[in-house]
Amino acid sequence: MGTSTSGSDGSWRTREGEPLPPILAAALANLQELGYHGTTVRGIASGVGLTMPALYYHYGNKEGILFALLDIAMDDLLARIRDGLEEAGQDTEARFTNFVTAVVLHNTLERDLATLHDEFRFLTSDLRAQYVAKRSVVDETLVGLLEDGVAEGAFETDDAHFSSRLVLGMCNGIVDWYHSSGPLSATEIADRYARSAVRLVARGGAQ
Repeated sequence: MGTSTSGSDGSWRTREGEPLPPILAAALANLQELGYHGTTVRGIASGVGLTMPALYYHYGNKEGILFALLDIAMDDLLARIRDGLEEAGQDTEARFTNFVTAVVLHNTLERDLATLHDEFRFLTSDLRAQYVAKRSVVDETLVGLLEDGVAEGAFETDDAHFSSRLVLGMCNGIVDWYHSSGPLSATEIADRYARSAVRLVARGGAQ
């Protein structure tokens, strides 16, 4: 897995990223099984048949490996959102729907990477700031869509920032239960979440 590039041709709804480099693939497996504190550079290196100096050469340290994975995850999320918004054109409700769809598809099609987002807390200040800067683009984009919808009379919310946290919290919780072998496909889950999110913010809806 890993981020891939594609235009706004609808592939953002189905694409899965390119395979990760062996070091990052081994690190991701270790992080999922052992957590950040339980994962060691020695364990990652032995999993791919490298010496520790060789691994340090590529990524610096364990924090550098985590940041590389988080950066790939954020690039995937941002690319899906970008392509979804482009596909929707200027229709605010369609843009909001595609935004939610993009977040859900990131959390399903790239679930292994998406589970790492909470681990950004283990980054030191400089790398954390780089990660947060990208995540802020996601937050600000959603707030902007909600504010546009309110201005147009399509959405109803007293606090776009609160509503954005509500929507993102709902979408990001998917990583706790989703499995590709489940009864619903990633696309079906995304469609259900997008419809629910629209009802949540629509004028006269659930809010």
